[in-house]
Amino acid sequence: MVGAVWITWVIALALGAFAVVESLPTNLANAGFSAVDLLLVLSTVTVGAVLVTRLPRHIVGWLLLIGGVSLAVSLGTQALADYGLNVRPGSVPNAIWFAVISGATGGSFIGLLAGLVPFYFPTGRPPSPRWRVVPFIAIIPTVAPGIFTALSPFSPGSFPADVVNPLALGGAGAQLLAVLNPISNVLGLVAFLLVIASLVVRYRRAAGVERAQLKWFVVAGLFVVPTFMVAILTSSFTTGPLVIVTNVAWPLGIFSLAFLPVAIGLAILRYRLYEIDRLISRTISWAILSLGLGGLFVALILGAQAFLAPFTGSNELAVAGSTLLVAALFQPVRRRVQRLVDRRFNRARYDAERTVAAFAGRLRDEVDFERLRTEILNTVTQTVEPTSVSLWLRT
Repeated sequence: MVGAVWITWVIALALGAFAVVESLPTNLANAGFSAVDLLLVLSTVTVGAVLVTRLPRHIVGWLLLIGGVSLAVSLGTQALADYGLNVRPGSVPNAIWFAVISGATGGSFIGLLAGLVPFYFPTGRPPSPRWRVVPFIAIIPTVAPGIFTALSPFSPGSFPADVVNPLALGGAGAQLLAVLNPISNVLGLVAFLLVIASLVVRYRRAAGVERAQLKWFVVAGLFVVPTFMVAILTSSFTTGPLVIVTNVAWPLGIFSLAFLPVAIGLAILRYRLYEIDRLISRTISWAILSLGLGGLFVALILGAQAFLAPFTGSNELAVAGSTLLVAALFQPVRRRVQRLVDRRFNRARYDAERTVAAFAGRLRDEVDFERLRTEILNTVTQTVEPTSVSLWLRT
């Protein structure tokens, strides 16, 4: 089975790479999207393959592998269809069927990665037996988009006007799809809300390892959700500066989504699991520091320009003074913000630093050997928490 899994991994990456190569001569923007999609395929199928080979009974690994392969097949067959129908018509036999396969396989990826994977993460089981109905709800909006796309006409502008989907339904069939599509969307929203609720329930019940695993997933999701929200909210604009925003937000969202399988793999395999608290505190502290000092820098420049421009006639002095002041404030502000954030989000490190600092203060005045020995052992026990500790002295 291991060999078959890694052969599948090679095929998936080859299909994703072919999509990038095929799009390079025609459109650099499409090539950029294909490159980001390739990164998403790489992270998903790699983590899925590793989990399947190391933990074959864990369903999350299989879901990631299936999702990554479906995305790779969709990208590769879309590239074949584009080449055979748009770039060099007739060069790819039965190219129209590759277009059908691309539409049928691409729709399930989001349902798998945003629905079923979070539901079974990190244990591979539902939070409790009463939650077993959620996968049956989630599987419908996961599979339905591929079916609807395969049975609908091709999107306008995708291929020449005379290229028609041979499986496209008309008449009553098209009307049925028009009715079922919004039902599937509603079920998808319900399933998504239930999955979020299951994660909340898991986190409230979890402790130790499982809670740290869930933190890895949440931290990765914090980067994914805002970018996709911005992309979706601005995607309807066709003119103005918001077009640039949506053109940046979509690839950035896909790029950040590529880190979600990595976080899942690290959490399930428990690789440096408990460093998540340190990662959270560093991310929050640097975000606060960047926003605070950046806002202060802009405010200082504007204020200094308004005050000095009538006397100096230029803005160089305002920029230089603001830069020097922000640079001088950087280290003290960073230390203060880091302490405040560690106190809230990385309590273990914060308590350890306080313990070591208190020990250093007592060490300066301590002369009794036995009390010094006890202090050392207690400090090591509180900060490192080893299973056993002993002190070896050389006399």
